[in-house]
Amino acid sequence: MSDVIEYLVAHGAYVEAARIAAERGELRRAITLYERVWRFADAVPLALDIGDHGLAVRLALDANLTARATEIADGATTPGDLAAIADAFAGRGRPFEAGRAAERGGDWRRAAGFYRRAGAPVDEARSQARAGDLREAGLIYERLIAQGSSDEAAAARLALGRLLGRLGRHEDATRHLQAAARTPALRTAALRALVRPLLALGFRVAATEVVARLRHDDASLPAAPEELAALEEAEAAAAEGDTSGQGAPTAGGPAPLARRFIIRRLLGGGATGRVYEAVDSLLGMQVALKLLQLGGAAADPERQAYVRFAREAEAAGRLRHPNIVALFDAQPSSGLFVFELMSGGTLGERLAAEGPLSPAAGRRLALDLLAALGAAHERGIVHRDVKPANVFFDAAGNAKLGDFGGAHLVDFGQTQSGGFLGTLAYMSPEQISNAPIGASADIYALGATLFEALVGRPPFLGPDLVGQHLGEAPPSVAALRPALTPLHDQVLSRALAKVPSERFASAIDMADAVAAWPVHAALAADGRDATIDDARPPAPLGAADSAGAAAADDERTLWLTEGGRLSLRRDPRTARDVVVETRDEPLGDAELDSLRRVAAAGGPFVQRVLRLSEDRRTIWYEALPGAPLALATLTPAERAGLTAALAALPPGAARSFARTAAGPVLLIAPGPARP
Repeated sequence: MSDVIEYLVAHGAYVEAARIAAERGELRRAITLYERVWRFADAVPLALDIGDHGLAVRLALDANLTARATEIADGATTPGDLAAIADAFAGRGRPFEAGRAAERGGDWRRAAGFYRRAGAPVDEARSQARAGDLREAGLIYERLIAQGSSDEAAAARLALGRLLGRLGRHEDATRHLQAAARTPALRTAALRALVRPLLALGFRVAATEVVARLRHDDASLPAAPEELAALEEAEAAAAEGDTSGQGAPTAGGPAPLARRFIIRRLLGGGATGRVYEAVDSLLGMQVALKLLQLGGAAADPERQAYVRFAREAEAAGRLRHPNIVALFDAQPSSGLFVFELMSGGTLGERLAAEGPLSPAAGRRLALDLLAALGAAHERGIVHRDVKPANVFFDAAGNAKLGDFGGAHLVDFGQTQSGGFLGTLAYMSPEQISNAPIGASADIYALGATLFEALVGRPPFLGPDLVGQHLGEAPPSVAALRPALTPLHDQVLSRALAKVPSERFASAIDMADAVAAWPVHAALAADGRDATIDDARPPAPLGAADSAGAAAADDERTLWLTEGGRLSLRRDPRTARDVVVETRDEPLGDAELDSLRRVAAAGGPFVQRVLRLSEDRRTIWYEALPGAPLALATLTPAERAGLTAALAALPPGAARSFARTAAGPVLLIAPGPARP
């Protein structure tokens, strides 16, 4: 049997060889064989069979199965497994998840290092404190107070006040906690922590007054300051003894709240807070946990993060609709929302990765969003910030409108003037000019959003976006993309009318017009099916469409290069798509040496070179999902993770990168020829 495996390997039949090795119980050998042909997903269960959870997580990440990797990590319990899992996440450019794993394993010092790499200083300081390095934790908090953003400084003051109270420095603790209590979303947590140092300083009257303020919001709290101080100390001790990693990053929130959520990963952040994928132990389901990005007061109260957060609570609490992201729970005083988890990402992400939607998908999107806006407008709510980043998809592909933090609540006592709230590329003329706004402002923003969804670009490109929104007619979508029709232009031009009264009277009226959009492509002048949009950018170096994109045609040209062409091809040996470079001339010796250096640098951060034909004219590369992006668009964290990979590559070998579920990957297959 050993000869059979070697024979199969010699003839490139790695999958069959791996299967035989697995049947014989040689699981590690089978895993190695699967890895050689990128069948990482097939190797994951074998790694679990041998009890190597760290390896299983790494394989799942290499297979872009991020949710599976998280599931495996959540199921691990032993310190050894959690340490290996932390290494796997860190090795694939996910230091935040690595910190969570190290934290669950009780390795607080390593957790602090990972959080430092992830740019999460509050988590880093907390881990340093749990590791016993109180001085280092205090220095981090003091640095954030002096140099950090207002939201970081607020959270740091609360954490430092608690830390100083533990060390007996009650006067300093009182000063920081009083400052933290001036932030609305931190008020409850800071006042609860303040009671104990006030008592220690002999200020019982002041402590009693603090308790009275707290009981005004929560009558279930003890009336005696000594009892509340004891309760706060007991809850803090319970949180300190919890090494399961289930504590939610609530900027120092009460321990019962912290124990409710199991944080899985950071999904993103915006003007009002961070959003995490989490498991809600109370609801027994996966949720999106939104936590207020705590900040100080702004010059304009309407722009304060807390006001925006509270507005979202009011708006979302009134809306129950299948095309609006559902709100399960809200505690504005604690700066916490629990939303349904939208696993399909945002419209903005989809457009960046896949280009404009098909006419059928665009029609479905429009009707979904118009249903959502119709429900909101009926309840006196104007969203004011409709844009691709605020359109979410669930696992079934249904579009839902989210982020009502900028909503204008007509009957909630707000002024009719909307203020300069929104995103300029999608903003109505009346919002730009600070005129009174109504539901027609959302119709305009939706028109701009649908324009981008169907064409791949906003209606106006600038540089004078204000002038264009105020006085320039949008271009014809049918002219920009032959797959669209005059019916699309009629609807979008009316939605984007400069005068609100010239737009659709309601979302229902616009939905009636959208329903007439054809779902099939228009025909070009020569009779060809124009569904494939010639204006759409070339396919990324990977599966640009659905899985197995090259299977139907066996090979599809992506673009012409300086010395040949690049195509997407189905590799029958691995049953996966590969990117193939076909050169007009064979590689020279110097070019071959450079290619070997590139191949040697392959790994999780560099697109792999798979093989080279004997005549040196055909090169096979790994196919990656996601659109090629310029290196200049790398975030500082992404660039830091790619430093070693960039240094290992020959100069100019990587001109772009792709964002994958496992992190950024440098693309080294050649780009399109310059005109």
